[in-house]
Amino acid sequence: MRKIAIPLLALLFLFYGMSFGANTKYRVFAPSSAAKSIFLKSGAKQYKYYVAEKGAALGFDVTGPTNVKIRTRAEFKPGITDAEYQIQVWEGDHLVEGRKAKSKVSMLAIPGGGGGIGLARTVILKVPKGKHSYRLWVTSDKLDRFYLRFYQARKQTKKAEYNIFKPHEFSRQVTLASAKGSVEYYMVDTSGGVTLGVVGPTKLKIFCRAGFTEDMKGTTKFSLGLFEKGNQVVQFPGVAKAATDLSFKELSDIIPSKLHTFLFDVPDGKHVYEVRKINSASPSLAVRFKIMKDGLGMIP
Repeated sequence: MRKIAIPLLALLFLFYGMSFGANTKYRVFAPSSAAKSIFLKSGAKQYKYYVAEKGAALGFDVTGPTNVKIRTRAEFKPGITDAEYQIQVWEGDHLVEGRKAKSKVSMLAIPGGGGGIGLARTVILKVPKGKHSYRLWVTSDKLDRFYLRFYQARKQTKKAEYNIFKPHEFSRQVTLASAKGSVEYYMVDTSGGVTLGVVGPTKLKIFCRAGFTEDMKGTTKFSLGLFEKGNQVVQFPGVAKAATDLSFKELSDIIPSKLHTFLFDVPDGKHVYEVRKINSASPSLAVRFKIMKDGLGMIP
């Protein structure tokens, strides 16, 4: 086993684990080389910990970038109520993290009796990009056994942001009026009416409302299609119901349906899509678009 003096490093990380990442969510994971585990009871709950003997390495594998939180608890021998121990995390021959911890006996107990369990002491490991294999050592002059619990930060999915996207070409633009304001839509029928010029890869949001005439009752099925060079690329089906609280300013004889939203992944390269109405009793469809903010955008 390698040993290294880390007094300054220990001071830096003495309380680091208590304050770091208060809003970060973690998931529990198992180390790769743990031979033994134990359940420690805290109130009505039990938590699984992995056993590490003094001087024996415990290995774990992580793919970064991420953060790993390692919670440690010492097993106290009878008659000992407080002690110090040192935690070291190695990758190959390089010490990547470490701290010196002071702990006292907690209210937790080992199932079936035995010594006391120490208060938790935590190390936070910042894992860089790529696959990493780490070894954790715990050493102490007074203590021989430790219990460890491993957590990895959950990936936070960033919500995609979208900007308004205007068609490359369109035959008719109308205004949808509601109590919240007005929104511009573009009219589509079986012959087309809207053309989009898009540079991918990106994501396109398509907002669609089917048109109802006064004699149309109940619901109606419709499909919106994207065509490229005369070939259908994708078809979005829907079942429309008239929205009685909305109207088009320019079309007194057409009632818009409730909103349908479709998402389309635009592949790499430049694309010109024709938007058409397919298999629908509605005289026309009203559409508008948004494009992912980080996308490449519209063909000039």
